[in-house]
Formats: sequence, C-alpha cells, structure tokens
Amino acid sequence: MNKILNKIKFHLMRKAKSSGMKDYLTDRKIAQVGKKQIPKNIGKSIEVNTTELIQNGYTNLGLFLNEDTINSIKTKADNFECYDPFRKELGTFKLSQTPKQVHVANYRRKDLASIKEILDIANNSDILNAAQDFLGATPTISNINMWWSFSGKEQAEQAQLFHRDVDDFRFCKLFIYLTDVEMNNGPHVYVEGSSVSPKLRKIRRYEDSEIYDAFGKEKVKYFTFPKGTAFLVDTYGFHKGLLPSEGKRLLFQVQYSLSPIGIENYEPINIGAHNYDPYINRLILE
Repeated sequence: MNKILNKIKFHLMRKAKSSGMKDYLTDRKIAQVGKKQIPKNIGKSIEVNTTELIQNGYTNLGLFLNEDTINSIKTKADNFECYDPFRKELGTFKLSQTPKQVHVANYRRKDLASIKEILDIANNSDILNAAQDFLGATPTISNINMWWSFSGKEQAEQAQLFHRDVDDFRFCKLFIYLTDVEMNNGPHVYVEGSSVSPKLRKIRRYEDSEIYDAFGKEKVKYFTFPKGTAFLVDTYGFHKGLLPSEGKRLLFQVQYSLSPIGIENYEPINIGAHNYDPYINRLILE
C-alpha cells in the first residue's frame, strides 16, 4: 500500500508546474523534514559553492577521486551485472556481454551500495552539508547510480536528449567521471540558469533547437573533464548526456533529495556496523 501511495504522490508532485505552487509545497516539506547535524570527517575535505549551484544550476568540485580509488571501484563493479533501464526485457548482463542495441548499461543500486568507497563518497561530510544548504533540510540519499554510455549508435535516445528531472520538489545530484571525458566521449551537457527559469516546464524530451531558442546557445555548457572530476548539479535544469561518438563513458551519480523517489523500489542492504547517518542512508542501508 505504501508503494502505491508513494507512486501516486510522485505523479501528483510532477503536476505542480507553477513556481508558486511548487515553492509552497517545497516549503511545507522542508519544514516537515528540518535540519540535523551532519556527521563530521567522512571523506576528503572540499569546498562547495552552493551559491553557484543555486544560481547557475551546477558547481564544479574539481578533481575529487584519485586513480587508485577509481580503479578499486571499477574492479569491484566488474563482479556485478548491468541492465538497460530503457530495455528491461533484456534482463541483466555482464559488461563484456552488453547487447549491441544498448545505449547505457546501469549497475544496480544495491550492488553499488556494497562498495565502501562509494558509500564514503555518498556520505562525504562537506557534500552532505552542501546538499543540506541547497535543499533547506536534511538530505536523503535517494539514489546511487553508475552507468556506461556507449558509442557506435546512430542517434541519441532517452536521457541523451535535453530534459528536466522532476524526481522531487527539490533535489541535486553529485556526478563523478570515472573515465576521461572529452567532446567525443559523451560529456554531461547542462543549460546554465535553466534550473531557476520558468521556460519550457512541460515534462518531455526537447530538441537542441528548442533549447537554443529558449535559452541561447551560449548557455549550453559541455562538461569535459579528466576522470575523477566531480560536479554537483540541480538536474531540474535542462541537461543531457551527449551521445558518445568514440569509446565509452563511465559516470557515477548520487542523488540527494527531500524525500524518497516515489517510483523507486528500494532494497536497503545490511553492511554491518558503520558510521553513516541512519536517516540519510535509510533507503540504501538497513
């Protein structure tokens, strides 16, 4: 029953397109959740420009992971199976056996949550504090995701087209490149300032020309960075993953929101004793 109710709330939330109604409902949720003390000294110390995140919709955190940590995550992930979120009929498969029609191959959240390096990233004290400042209330880790994007496809599809995410009343996402990303490797693309713009509120995929006409081509930013680079993004702003023309891209993501995401089926795992906040991690860890 709770799952059905959460899905109904999710779809109703997505219908609140006017800024006045959205702000009213967001403020109610913020007051309900409140703020708490974020656990200290988890992960590396970094500075996060939350003002830039609010105004532009993104902020670059610079080189966040070293080569050893990246290799450790990738080695552990090699033991896991992937799936295509847009072709679920394909089931799960090992990365080396990815079907040719697959554009993106995702790892499962419960598998990723078993990797300590990933939990340390998701619970980084400075990032959690920044997420709390941005949200206005204690963040919930509502998703942990990692996926490969492949070249060799004729045209972009799904999240490779411009769109707004409407997962909660307020949320942000941490992205980290685990491979080097240049223009031909499928960079994350973001429309600066679109997160606070009233333009194009209808929930659908948009053509590049529509975005250029509404915001100006100069506002479209391509995130080309070396592996290990992190950036925090308000993905209510328009964005997409550019279709790679060469090689493949591995991207890691953590989502911070006010609430659980209504359409997600959460399967918290037991990792034994840990020092992560139980409320922030309640959807991920038992």
